[in-house]
Amino acid sequence: GRFMNWQSFADRRDKVFSNSGGWTIGGEASLHGYNLHQELIHQSSWMQSMILSVTGRLYPENVAQFIEAMFVATGYPDPRLWCNRIVSLAGTARCPAAGAISAGIASAEGKVYGGQSEYFAANFLGGARTIYMEQGESCLEQFIIQEVRDKRVVYGYGRPLTKVEERIAPMERVAERLEVEQGEHLLTAWEIEKQLKRWRMVMNYGGYVVARLMDLGFSAREIHQLLITIFYIGLQPCYIEAFENEPGTFLPIACEDILYEGQQERDLP
Repeated sequence: GRFMNWQSFADRRDKVFSNSGGWTIGGEASLHGYNLHQELIHQSSWMQSMILSVTGRLYPENVAQFIEAMFVATGYPDPRLWCNRIVSLAGTARCPAAGAISAGIASAEGKVYGGQSEYFAANFLGGARTIYMEQGESCLEQFIIQEVRDKRVVYGYGRPLTKVEERIAPMERVAERLEVEQGEHLLTAWEIEKQLKRWRMVMNYGGYVVARLMDLGFSAREIHQLLITIFYIGLQPCYIEAFENEPGTFLPIACEDILYEGQQERDLP
């Protein structure tokens, strides 16, 4: 991107500019044009305000509830999962909670199955939707084949260890109850899954969430920003349990547990 020039520096020197809102000392606080104390705390849920902070748009309550369910559906408190394991190791080492949870959130931003993959999945799905809706199924098939040949991965599809995605069906029931309709991105996502069966790939939860959010008007960047904390519910109990147990007892490893293939033991002069 562009770097700041001297004129931009001079114009902004020792000043703070914000399009998002702000606070007047002892007075009002605003977020994207909404008054925090006079409007949002009375008329908006936490998730509505969270979405507003990311997008600048205040979504209706049923949409916010649907997105909140996305977060709940993936809050697995299983310390074997990579981001949960990090907070558990931090807890067993008696690290402060804020640093431990921050490390877990940061580790969840991986390119293969983390936050970065959702950004790439959104860019891929956006192009695929245009092709499918404007040119049809056969052109979409050629687009997918080329994607597999070029990148050997289709972001939003495939899961480690299992070919089943247990979170999508319950989320679809939530969508039906809250009257959140399917859009062109989700329809395209289902068609992609059908065509990827030759490679035994199914839509994963990230692909589903991305398709749903794009149908709700979210950009790739907004999706990435919003989902940064999607694993938060599972991080807390893993940290707390490890912290409350005897220190060092989460996944302890002895030296002999490590397969060492380096220099043999020897006497040093």
